[in-house]
Amino acid sequence: MLTKSLPIKAILQFSIIPILIGGAWSLLVVLGFVYLNLKWLAIPFLPISLLGIAVSFYVGFKNNAANERQNEARKNWGGITNDTRSLIAMLNTYLPENEIAMKTNILKRHIAWLYAHKSFLRHKRMDWEHNLKLNEVYREQFRQDFSINTEFERDVSKYISKEELQEVEAHPNMASKLLLNQSKILKQLRNENIIEDFRLFELQNHITKLYEHQGRNERIKTFPIPRQFANYASLFIIVFAFLLPLGLINESQKINVWLTIPFSMLVTWVFHQMDLVGDYSEHPFEGLISDTPMTAITRNLEIEILQSLGETNLPKPITAKNGILM
Repeated sequence: MLTKSLPIKAILQFSIIPILIGGAWSLLVVLGFVYLNLKWLAIPFLPISLLGIAVSFYVGFKNNAANERQNEARKNWGGITNDTRSLIAMLNTYLPENEIAMKTNILKRHIAWLYAHKSFLRHKRMDWEHNLKLNEVYREQFRQDFSINTEFERDVSKYISKEELQEVEAHPNMASKLLLNQSKILKQLRNENIIEDFRLFELQNHITKLYEHQGRNERIKTFPIPRQFANYASLFIIVFAFLLPLGLINESQKINVWLTIPFSMLVTWVFHQMDLVGDYSEHPFEGLISDTPMTAITRNLEIEILQSLGETNLPKPITAKNGILM
């Protein structure tokens, strides 16, 4: 997640190629018009301007859908934060003081669940997510800057037993398996008459809420904006960028025909950036700058849980680096 303005370096890295391609095409059009006397290259600007308006509306609608996905992801993690704190309070209230071992067992398994859920969202790559070489460079940089482990067991081996860890890793959905284990522990508490039916119901209802947060995040991760909807936005921009210098040359020749080149490059860059912002915002769990800051949220909740258990050897909070928080 960006906490400051996007660095100029990153903007140029992701837009330099479209700018150069647009500039090269505009240069060819102007050279053909001026030196080869290809006057037929100049076409009326009105239909191109109408196309530009239509494309901008289309891209705007796509970006709005992408922004809704990103906002939903943040709301889901906000819900996880709230329900984690509620779980701490409920266990402190519902369990007798002599059941500290059971409370510790449940809360540390909850930390494992947080890491399991984060691991699936961030480290599982989907076909539609960004996989350019430059994207992988940034992912590796963020992993180093924020000490992000790609191996689940390194994060949770101190919170659950070795046997449970092996059992969880063998399950197709590690986070769901951990929540299932939590339900089994709650059932055990009821069977041993440590809690009554009402408190069992309340605690299990809390587990259900965590399932709901997890399911909503997994839906965002595994179901993108329909590809035909997203891909047509990029296609329309390419068509518009192709026609743009043909219309601009008709207008700019009234002043200086060479102005076609910089203005074509500028307009092409603006439309490309509009599309790019929506394209990256669509994927809030792919390990890039548009990500929901799951590492920071998970670490904060881990610290709160350990503090509630009276532990003093706490991990350090995750803070933003170079205007980015992961």
